[in-house]
Amino acid sequence: MSFIGRAGSIPAPGTHFLYTHTFKLKINNKLEILIKNSIVTHTVQMEGNLLEAIIFDMDGVVADSEPLHIKAENQTLAPFNVKVTEEDYHKFMGRSPELLLESLVEKYSIDVKMQELLSVHKKNLLQLYKKEVKPIKGALELIQWFSEKKYCLALASSSNDKLVESVISKFKIRNMFNAVVSGSEVKNIKPSPEIFLKASSKVFVSPEKCLVIEDSTAGVKAARSAGMHCIGFRSPHSPGQDLSSADMIIDDLTVLLNKLHHQNLDETVF
Repeated sequence: MSFIGRAGSIPAPGTHFLYTHTFKLKINNKLEILIKNSIVTHTVQMEGNLLEAIIFDMDGVVADSEPLHIKAENQTLAPFNVKVTEEDYHKFMGRSPELLLESLVEKYSIDVKMQELLSVHKKNLLQLYKKEVKPIKGALELIQWFSEKKYCLALASSSNDKLVESVISKFKIRNMFNAVVSGSEVKNIKPSPEIFLKASSKVFVSPEKCLVIEDSTAGVKAARSAGMHCIGFRSPHSPGQDLSSADMIIDDLTVLLNKLHHQNLDETVF
């Protein structure tokens, strides 16, 4: 059971803590404690949820941004008469645009400095995000549902910090997340588990109690390597991804949300 909340934190079982006001605390909808101006030692053994934190990938799960990546890459490579195909892009889905651009520069023997190319690409992509990015159907409602149910929420995206900020600002979801981790904060990209482990440490929830929602082969592998549970989402613009190692696979986030209205998350996933 994680006790990190938006307004503060609740100590773990066995910890002494002081409350100066009377209030009722509800934990996992199963336990209510009435506390009044006293020091309490919390020793109750709680049978809490197996899952306590939800970690969302951003591109293809929260933001319908995959087409924007292809568009930005084509804008960037247009001066060199190189066209990025969906097949090219999908090979690197869930990872970083740098890897795709590096492979295309090598494939077509483009005479350009990579740092200059990456700088142009970042500007093109950020402009497209600010103007055109839209949420995946059901994503914002799902985030709100988890937030209202007091799950710890994290966003873990391979995209750079400016792209992540543009999405959470435009969608007005920043205050729903306890932690946000971008690709700018990690050394190793997916399928390395680093980004998910960093997210779980930021919300103070152990990996085995985290659930990742991912739409890419690399993302699902990263979640599994982190020792986390995973929902594989067949995003509308993420074809050909191997999600087979996920706990469950869904085609529509609204279907998942509807299930959660009738049964709890543990029952849904397991």
